[in-house]
Amino acid sequence: MKEFKTINNAILLINLKNIEKNYYYLKKNAPNTIIAACVKANSYGLGNNEICKVLYKKNCRDFFVATLDEALLLRRKYKYVNIYMLNGVNNLDSFSEAFNSNIIIVINNLDQFLILKNFFKINKKKIKCCLHFDTGMNRLGLKLKDFDKYIYPFQKNLDIRLVISHLINSEEKSVLNNNQLKLFNNIKKKFSFSEKTLFSLGNSNSIFLKKNFHFDMIRAGGFIYGLDLTKKKRSKNVLSLKAKIIQIESVKKGRSIGYGAEYITKKDSIIATLAIGYADGLPRKYDGFAFYKKKKIKFVGNVSMDLSCIDISSIKNPKINDWVEIFGSNISISVFASKCNTITYEVSSKIGLRVKRIYN
Repeated sequence: MKEFKTINNAILLINLKNIEKNYYYLKKNAPNTIIAACVKANSYGLGNNEICKVLYKKNCRDFFVATLDEALLLRRKYKYVNIYMLNGVNNLDSFSEAFNSNIIIVINNLDQFLILKNFFKINKKKIKCCLHFDTGMNRLGLKLKDFDKYIYPFQKNLDIRLVISHLINSEEKSVLNNNQLKLFNNIKKKFSFSEKTLFSLGNSNSIFLKKNFHFDMIRAGGFIYGLDLTKKKRSKNVLSLKAKIIQIESVKKGRSIGYGAEYITKKDSIIATLAIGYADGLPRKYDGFAFYKKKKIKFVGNVSMDLSCIDISSIKNPKINDWVEIFGSNISISVFASKCNTITYEVSSKIGLRVKRIYN
């Protein structure tokens, strides 16, 4: 494997060229639609500074975050982009800080709408915002019935930049998607009074549904980062997680490996210890494999906070400080995620900060 000049024992390689290619792939498949970038959770764990820099250079000007802290960090670096704060705010002070920083606050429910109204009473300023309607997720979102009673009577005081909802099952062609599409179109009709308002129903995968799911904007996230959840795997791989071997030991048959003594060697074995553990993003119980010297190598024993063990009995001339691939070009992040009984989004988001991000 390629040598990397770093003192770190665990690294996450991030292919910026493939991020560019994934972003352009989405633009190519929805040429008449804005491709916004979801960069919440530190760009799904990849690192906001580098990821936003690449996307900005590729003319991305619409970014979605979840929290006020995320929004303010992004605003300090980029004065002239649209920043949407998905979770909204839950108090007047936060609303004021977001408003004064030119953050587009997403209104998800009537409690948040009441905060907006209270802010207007104090400041008498027209409020730039995004309205989120629930069309089936039952997680966040205003209800259609709220429009006539609350939104429309107050609409003259609002600069409604965007109306959004969120697909439940965009990875597949589903009747759920069609039901949501119908409801969202009904919501859209309510906003005939506002010609400048944009509409957005879908995330990355909605691009591959019919064009009537595209609307004015796609809020793309995981696909850009190579975390494609569909079976077709259209996105290019972006991430490779590697760890160094820091110890190699001969272990006799019948000996236990790791906490709890849940794994017992079935024969005399060569066990390598890797400098990566559950504090770095691996699950404590990982029944998967790594890749070392062109071979699949089994994890053995429970993963601990900082360390994990692999059986390298089949490897010739193993060496301390050699790199072992956890996932990447030989073992996809999708395979790794399936072995963890989760999805790729969770895997990348949970990679600890002591794992060095290296951009290439």
